[in-house]
Amino acid sequence: MTPRIHHFGLLVQDIEKFLSRSIWELHGPIVSDPIQRARLCLVVPSGDSSDPLVELIQPLDEQSPTWKHIASGQNWHHVCFSVPTMAAGDDYMTEKRLMRVTPWYPAVLFNGRGIRFALSRNGEILEFVSDEVVG
Repeated sequence: MTPRIHHFGLLVQDIEKFLSRSIWELHGPIVSDPIQRARLCLVVPSGDSSDPLVELIQPLDEQSPTWKHIASGQNWHHVCFSVPTMAAGDDYMTEKRLMRVTPWYPAVLFNGRGIRFALSRNGEILEFVSDEVVG
């Protein structure tokens, strides 16, 4: 199984302010995710959704896992890969010797589909989104 790129994650201080000055257009609603403690949305350039999406991530407070990254000035946060099942994602992580950072949990932005974060041996943050719904 070879995962395909689903989206790239970009940290922003304020989603609406960022969108008012950018090339990106909303590709769905802005949602609040209590697990990630962030507001999230998907965007595309000029309404074209044929390329991988970009996820805008606005940490809500210091309890958000992304807070320290944005506080340090980091903008690009992660690459997300789509996998058919959580088991297939776990197999891929084992094969590539990725360090699992979170368990699979439901993603508000993706209608409850399972997501899991991992780190590469280079320290890259990788997200996996399963076609399966958690729960």
